[in-house]
Amino acid sequence: MNKDNQRLFSLTYILLTCINLMTALGYSMIATIISPYAVTLGAGLTLAGTLSGIFSLSALVIRPFSGMALDILDKRNICLLSTLLMGVSFAGYAIAPNIAVMLFFRILHGIAFGINGTAILVLISEVLPEKRLGEGIGYFGLGQIVAQIIGPNAGIAIKGHFGYQFLFFLIAGLTLLSVGLLLLIKRVKPGTEKVLKEKKTFSRKNILAKECLVYALVGGLFSLGNGVTTSFLVLVGEERNISGIGIFFTVNAVVLLVMRLLMGRVIDRIGLGIIVNISLALTAVSMFFLGISQGLLLFLAAGVLKAAGQGGGQISLQSACIRKVEPARVGIATSTYFIGADIGQGLGPVLGGRISEAFSYRGMYLGTAVLMLAGILVFNLYQGRNRRLVSEAAGI
Repeated sequence: MNKDNQRLFSLTYILLTCINLMTALGYSMIATIISPYAVTLGAGLTLAGTLSGIFSLSALVIRPFSGMALDILDKRNICLLSTLLMGVSFAGYAIAPNIAVMLFFRILHGIAFGINGTAILVLISEVLPEKRLGEGIGYFGLGQIVAQIIGPNAGIAIKGHFGYQFLFFLIAGLTLLSVGLLLLIKRVKPGTEKVLKEKKTFSRKNILAKECLVYALVGGLFSLGNGVTTSFLVLVGEERNISGIGIFFTVNAVVLLVMRLLMGRVIDRIGLGIIVNISLALTAVSMFFLGISQGLLLFLAAGVLKAAGQGGGQISLQSACIRKVEPARVGIATSTYFIGADIGQGLGPVLGGRISEAFSYRGMYLGTAVLMLAGILVFNLYQGRNRRLVSEAAGI
């Protein structure tokens, strides 16, 4: 099939976009309540943070292998199975009698989510016209932002009115609806023999771009900030008697949406160093505000600053990773960047839970602010080293 002759909004594209929106919505609706739910099952803050973070770590472990599987096996069936397992995981949360069972379903969910995210993006790339690939993926990704805007508040509200179990079963049903939509999509044939042969060679070079590691590490700091915020902000609001704390996530997501729409042009006009330094500084200030805030207004200000920092920093660093490698390794560079994001998202709740138990939520957020400032130091040292190497190579 010649993809250049395809229209952008094909039936398959629309179905996959709807599926992505529904799975992202399910994730967003429970992301902020997993830690509080774990506490109701008898977990301490460290274990509650671990339950939240193990999701991203499970997705991280499976991610490199999912790409190989998608080239060898039927892509739609892999997407179908992973979506079904996500639905099972949501139902498992609802019936989990203790932390051990909850941990099992959390790991299962992370593995399924990691496979599903890769599979659905591969399916999307195969139905988009070649010349409109970026445009199509851009529209496709907006569903995740929409889910971030409405998901956390919706999850908190439904939990408040009907309880945790009702919320989990509701999302399980929504996910099973995605399975039904996937059944309407035609199977996609496995990759060519040439691709299969290349993918069977599993090595570090096939999964990691070492020249992007520092950028991935710095980008992971933004994800770490997301992890500690998403996992513990509801508990912080309850401890400090702040009502309407869910508005934070709406404000954060709206600003993030605006930043992602605007930052593409800005990145090409302003140097990487300026954007990343400002972004890390804004995120550090937002973490500081979260640490000291006793009222909703300062929390919302933190949400704006956090989104501004994340929106500028993550997009610019991801673009820098792509520019650092030759065209044939763009996929590896992107994967390397997301591995850093997965590590940050996964470790954030674990470290945050341990720090908050030892030093309070205030200490957790202030500690995260310090990490952001340390990121500024690491980034600038790396940039300085790069400039010296370029100068030496040019004989200056």
